[in-house]
Amino acid sequence: MSRARTSRRTAGRRPGSLAAAVAAACAPGATADSVVAACLSLAKDGTRAAIEKVCEVASRYTDFESALFSFCGRRWPRTTRSARTTAPPPWEQKNPSRLHAIEELPVALGMVVVAGGDFRHAVLGAVNYGRDCDSIATMAGAVTGALGSPVPQDWSKTVAEASRLDLWEPAATLTVVTREVFAHDVDRRRAHERAFAELGGAGCSD
Repeated sequence: MSRARTSRRTAGRRPGSLAAAVAAACAPGATADSVVAACLSLAKDGTRAAIEKVCEVASRYTDFESALFSFCGRRWPRTTRSARTTAPPPWEQKNPSRLHAIEELPVALGMVVVAGGDFRHAVLGAVNYGRDCDSIATMAGAVTGALGSPVPQDWSKTVAEASRLDLWEPAATLTVVTREVFAHDVDRRRAHERAFAELGGAGCSD
């Protein structure tokens, strides 16, 4: 996570900062605040300033209905720029801005803070924010999901039925594959240790 490339962006977003947020959320005992702290430790320039400001405002609220008035009223004019509005100047078109930040990730993290890490609360807040709300909700959902807050069953059921997809099978398959890969890695590591011990070295697993 410490090597996440926080300065790169794809389609107007900062994938490194989002990856860092999800990785931090997966850590045992992680909270919304610890996720934000991890992002702030890695983000740079305008992105860092935007995350810091948005989350500072978000910390004053515990429900998205109240937070939305402040969020939407501000629009973060000095720190964020919507991917759909003002085009960057020529010198920023192929490089991250040092002064501005795309608003999606900061607002998504703000909604995670408002929701206290709750999936439903964060996603509803993100959707009702408007603007690029699909991206904001996706990011907020990814972080809160990694924190362990489940997707509401009624939402899953509605989406699965409308899409005619089994949303559970891919997750179950990935879980099986993950366990198999981990077991293989453990076996390979222990084989290395046995080979090293035969040369007279000390074991590492003990």
